[in-house]
Amino acid sequence: MILLAAVVLAFLVSLLFGGRPSRLASVSLQWAWLVPVSLIAQAYLIYWPAPRAGGILSSRALVMMVSYVMLLLFLWRNRRLPGVKLIGVGLLANFAVMVANGGYMPITAEMLRQGGYAHLALDEAPGARVRNTKDILLPREKTALWWLSDIFVVPPPAPVTGVFSVGDVLVAMGVFWFLYVHMREGPPGPLT
Repeated sequence: MILLAAVVLAFLVSLLFGGRPSRLASVSLQWAWLVPVSLIAQAYLIYWPAPRAGGILSSRALVMMVSYVMLLLFLWRNRRLPGVKLIGVGLLANFAVMVANGGYMPITAEMLRQGGYAHLALDEAPGARVRNTKDILLPREKTALWWLSDIFVVPPPAPVTGVFSVGDVLVAMGVFWFLYVHMREGPPGPLT
């Protein structure tokens, strides 16, 4: 949700200051094919979850990690574009905590309840997957790199609720900056 909020906010702020969405068409992205391939793999894992994480060497966890490596390669190739380095740092933070915890993003049952999503847990035991997310339930004391996991919550009755990580915040800030800059600027000139 935080990423969607960043995109909407970037569009609104950019439009307010004379930006145009049509300018995004002039942005030259390298290795862009990695993004849809990665997102398709993640969508499969998110919307057809196994009830339990299965450990770091499970085929599903490996697919998730490979999809993150693909996204990181795409970001590395496009790192000179505004906002992309910040997106990369956020994605790398999420990737680190996911790898350290079996290939999925850890979240405590308390955070899940506070966000209003407790009903999405496929089980209450540690390691259980959370439906329609990349999350697994883990208690704080069993979470490696806990401070990088989903520790921030926007609880109900907020109009848009969510639980997110430091990495998610950095990704959202980078996406905001990328869209804001590219919607306000014309096509870039030749590289010198």
